[in-house]
Amino acid sequence: MRARIGLGALALAGGGLVGGGLAGCGAVGEGRRLELGPAEIVSQATTNGATPMVLVTARGDRVVAWVSAPDGGADGILHFSVTPHGAAEPLPTVSLRDPLGSIEAHGEAPPKLASGPDGSIAVLYAVGKEVPGRRFPLSALRFVRSEDLGRTWSAPVSVTGSEELGAYNFHALTTGPGGELLATWLEARQGKSGVWMSRSDDGGRRWSAPRPISTDPACPCCRTAVAVGRDGATFVAWRHILASDVRDVVVARSADGGATWGEPVRPRAHDWVFPGCPHAGPAMQLDSAGVLHLAWWTGKAGEAGVYYARSTDGGRTFVDVQPMAAGARSTPAHVQLAAAADGTVVVAWDDGLSPLPRILVRVSRDGGRRFGPTEVLSDEGVAASYPVVALFGDSLAVAWSQRSDSAHRAELAARPDMKDPKAVMRLPRVGQSEIFLRLGRL
Repeated sequence: MRARIGLGALALAGGGLVGGGLAGCGAVGEGRRLELGPAEIVSQATTNGATPMVLVTARGDRVVAWVSAPDGGADGILHFSVTPHGAAEPLPTVSLRDPLGSIEAHGEAPPKLASGPDGSIAVLYAVGKEVPGRRFPLSALRFVRSEDLGRTWSAPVSVTGSEELGAYNFHALTTGPGGELLATWLEARQGKSGVWMSRSDDGGRRWSAPRPISTDPACPCCRTAVAVGRDGATFVAWRHILASDVRDVVVARSADGGATWGEPVRPRAHDWVFPGCPHAGPAMQLDSAGVLHLAWWTGKAGEAGVYYARSTDGGRTFVDVQPMAAGARSTPAHVQLAAAADGTVVVAWDDGLSPLPRILVRVSRDGGRRFGPTEVLSDEGVAASYPVVALFGDSLAVAWSQRSDSAHRAELAARPDMKDPKAVMRLPRVGQSEIFLRLGRL
């Protein structure tokens, strides 16, 4: 199912897909089929690639971003492939380095993409630097913007109130109804991670002073998620640390642009006790009807796996809480979702229930009340992880990072045991992974 073909072979156009070669991949919902083209290697121009992100702008332009590094190391470079709406082929790949340091190839903290009504492309990413004598690298969150389909980019700016590197990571980015940009992240102060945010009303040129969303302990290596409604209501999700080391996902709401926040709500009380961080944060999106969609992973024994829920009352309560894939045990799974105006909801994740991670997808056509069967998007015998998903009209795009079984096992074996007080966490390496993309029609 590998194909080294141009991204335009199944280009998004007019809300659908143009081109042939689509193959049915099983029934979805009420007898309708999810049609998918072959898996394409997006990162062939850069030899390797990790931490993908995919976006379809309001105009229908498709953006794929990833990080590569020379020899698969940690000297990360950010790349963009943009296929304009209706085009048969993507524009030439554009690369970006940051003067502050290496762009991190961290699967749980990939470059985040957002788009405004004018079709501009906004990107928030992390840079890191190893410092002798420190257990963890220092980091910064940097923002760039393109107004010409990724051909040129603005100079990078920091969103956290300081150009100096610190402990900022596991970020999220979204665009509000008025074109404003909101960024959230985890920030460590005095050895404890909290959830913070900043806002820009001028396209990312200037950012407000950071505000805390929650200074109670947050799981320090699980990404945040942020969404903004048409009425300006803001929602942020993260993995909270409750009493007795319970680590469950929560959602908080602000009705005043982030000045004040309501009490965080757990969509499901798993009461998962774990004295560490699983590196698996939530995914969240608001649809055009104001329904809040949420997906997450838990390691709770007996119910471990990926879950979905939705809220129709502004995040106060969650309904239709259901497992996408759960079992007695699961390694951390990384879930993403997308919601369309017609009630379609797509949930994608890397399988934590099988020996090797693989990319799985389930589709709902009734706004998240019911989901169709699980579809497998990646090949057998390889390690596929960190999927991302985007919808536009009746078209679907899913990208992920993929490497061989042997490379996957070698990477796992090389990870330091941070329970050892002498262990040092290095900047993440790109390794031998590549970025794959599949396009389809719902």
